[in-house]
Amino acid sequence: MGAHGDDVTSFGDPRSRSVWLWQLVLAFGTVAIAAVVALLEPSLFTGASFIGGLTLVIAVTVATAAIPWRRLGKTAIFAVPAADIVAIGILAAASDVRLGFLWVFPIAWIATYYTVPWLIAALCGVGVVILVTGFTTAFTTTHALRLFIVLIALAFMGTTILIGTNRTRASARLLRRRSRQLQEALARAQQEEQRRAALLDTLQTGVAQVDPDGTIRTTNAAFRRMYGIEALAQLHPTRAVEYRERRGEPVPVDETTIARAARGETFSGRRVWLFDADGRWRVLEVAARYRLDGMIVVAEDVTAQSEAARERTSIARVVSHELRSPLTAVLGHTDLLLERDDLPEAAREQLRVVESAAERMERLIAGILQDPGRDPADCDTVLDLAAVVASSVDAFSPAAAAGGVALERRGAESIPIMGDAFRLRQVIDNVVGNAVKYTPRGGRVSVEAELADAGARVVVADTGIGIADDDLPNVFDAYFRSASARDSGLPGTGLGMGISRDIVAQHGGRLEVRSELGSGTAVTIHLPRTAADDIEEPA
Repeated sequence: MGAHGDDVTSFGDPRSRSVWLWQLVLAFGTVAIAAVVALLEPSLFTGASFIGGLTLVIAVTVATAAIPWRRLGKTAIFAVPAADIVAIGILAAASDVRLGFLWVFPIAWIATYYTVPWLIAALCGVGVVILVTGFTTAFTTTHALRLFIVLIALAFMGTTILIGTNRTRASARLLRRRSRQLQEALARAQQEEQRRAALLDTLQTGVAQVDPDGTIRTTNAAFRRMYGIEALAQLHPTRAVEYRERRGEPVPVDETTIARAARGETFSGRRVWLFDADGRWRVLEVAARYRLDGMIVVAEDVTAQSEAARERTSIARVVSHELRSPLTAVLGHTDLLLERDDLPEAAREQLRVVESAAERMERLIAGILQDPGRDPADCDTVLDLAAVVASSVDAFSPAAAAGGVALERRGAESIPIMGDAFRLRQVIDNVVGNAVKYTPRGGRVSVEAELADAGARVVVADTGIGIADDDLPNVFDAYFRSASARDSGLPGTGLGMGISRDIVAQHGGRLEVRSELGSGTAVTIHLPRTAADDIEEPA
């Protein structure tokens, strides 16, 4: 049982199978020639040389099948073609060297699997066999010439096979090396793809790659969650439906974000309502960009921001509406007090300041109720910017004095420009009010209005708490308050600077903020003097 299993293993390994096949080819060739000889020249079978050579070939073939070659090295295997060379030499001696051409088989075998020294040894073996058989038979010069030619032909054939085999092996080694390199490169690419996919899956922003046929080829987890995509590659449309607005008309399939990206369109900042596969409404801000490997779609879920903005607008409208009643009462009682004849002139002046402030507040509230943040400025009226600044400083002087802050005004006495006095007063009030509010007791706020080469300039500088460098780029964002402002505990909405910048921009100017945390802030308002060539000085 064990021997049988060992034989199966011997024939199963590549080395034993190769030895057996090479020897079997020689054995079949020799037997075929013996059959032809039996038919055409049966007298050769009577010679001991022919029978001996044929018997040796068959014996070697049987031994080849019995020996476990996987346990032996190349030197032991060389004994098989060497024995075949001897056997063929014996056959050639009995057949007038015609059967010597059978040496092609062992020489080809050796040239295929062995190096040059082995091939030379095999050819020398053939020569030795030729000489030995020549001395034991009637060997003529004609026989010697034929055998010499056979030997030269075998050498040429063996060398050719050896060179071709070496080239084939070199090519095979090169191919294996390149195959390993390609496999390593493919493995690195797959690892990189996996790392990229893992990184994209950590993003809350949806990212997808879209092919020209509308196939969503690559997506991250956020995009699959938004659009209800289950497979890594899916053909559009998805399970989620895009709408132009909440509960409005659905976007046609050929106008959806993915369909437009498939056509190669690029866009950004486009908002769509998405009714996802879970039955929830989402507000997405989508963009499509072209990359080397196709169109990339980026979708950011801004539902929370959209809902918060809508809620803030609603609250602003409610609060503004509710403020109108107390303001009406303030204005009514102020008018009644101003109609009295027994009021001192100083009290009357203070009541006029209260009345003016209440009227401006009423106009602001009316603008919010009409269209929050969008009330345009009327820039076609001639005004004195210095007077607007002076009125604002006078209005905040009591608050500054109460807080122990020195508020001073300097600069030109008259600065005629074209603009909306009400809106510019809103800007200056906001800037001066912030300076007074965020300057501690003992600090100083200076307001300077002056003419500039291209127009007018108002600089409001304070020695207050200042703004950190990281917060400074965001001071104009709606509802943003710097960390220092929040830490101060003072109330605020974070709307004033953004509104002020918009009003100044409507006048063709710009608003600059410089600040250092703990040292103070300087806000500069740049305004063009006029759109015309000249402005008459106001009376």
